[in-house]
Amino acid sequence: MRTKSKKYHLTNKEYEIMKILWKSGKPMLISDILLETDNVAENSLHPMIKNLINNGFIKVVGSMKVSKTTSRLYAPAITVDEYAAMQLEGIMKTSNTKLDFKNVLAYFTKRNKKNNDDVITEVEEFIKEYKEDL
Repeated sequence: MRTKSKKYHLTNKEYEIMKILWKSGKPMLISDILLETDNVAENSLHPMIKNLINNGFIKVVGSMKVSKTTSRLYAPAITVDEYAAMQLEGIMKTSNTKLDFKNVLAYFTKRNKKNNDDVITEVEEFIKEYKEDL
């Protein structure tokens, strides 16, 4: 996992921006992001984008000519899975307790009974690949 972020937690508005970028699957202009959100004002978006870049959550991946100016294209620097893992890591660091991964897995399988077989298959595949990498 490539976590280069300096912080673990996103504000609600930052998280909304990240959800838009994750869902898009392609680089976006600030104007495109603005079209997808109702909760972030245009004058707030630029500083939020800068913070997300500085904290390693998004990156500039290119530019595009828009009218007479050149605008930057933004994409996530981390996946939603990496963000979720960062949240667990942050909890472990701040609580000073050992996280019992067996209980975490049990929580997700109990809450998502329809896909228990999928979760079990994914965990088994992970263990197999992990052992092969050792």
